[in-house]
Amino acid sequence: KKKKDKTIKKLKKSKKRHYDDDEDDEDDAPGKESQEAVPSAAGKQVEDSGTKVDEYGAKDYRQQMPLKADHASRPLWVAPDGHIFLEAFSPVYKYAQDFLVAIAEPVCRPTHIHEYKLTAYSLYAAVSVGLQTSDITDYLQKLSKTGVPDGIIQFIKVKLFYWHWKYMYCY
Repeated sequence: KKKKDKTIKKLKKSKKRHYDDDEDDEDDAPGKESQEAVPSAAGKQVEDSGTKVDEYGAKDYRQQMPLKADHASRPLWVAPDGHIFLEAFSPVYKYAQDFLVAIAEPVCRPTHIHEYKLTAYSLYAAVSVGLQTSDITDYLQKLSKTGVPDGIIQFIKVKLFYWHWKYMYCY
């Protein structure tokens, strides 16, 4: 009875909603530790590189990302913070979209410009479909209107290897 009273007091102090199930007590036994399905390193995001922000909150990348000479024929803008913008009116839009779906997560896809975000989870997905880091970086370089920022290249080059039925990070 004392154990149950202590549990009730703890539940009242907590602001989170708890459900009192007797089945859960078995899982809390010593020696049983919960295993993460995805390593904590997978939550790592591309770092922001101190980009200037104007009075409206828009980021100005013009100083950091000069355009290539043939930028009109390329459909992608790769920002230093991991956001990738795709021009939907480009002649190679379909190929670029298929590539981006494999390596990045969609953020916003209006009619003319689509936004994607490069994340550790999206890189896990890219590796699971057989893409290599060199393929990803080379294709981004070919499709990008500007040079791909070094921080993005480093983020993509985080090596994944398969060990004991799990993907692991290797820096």
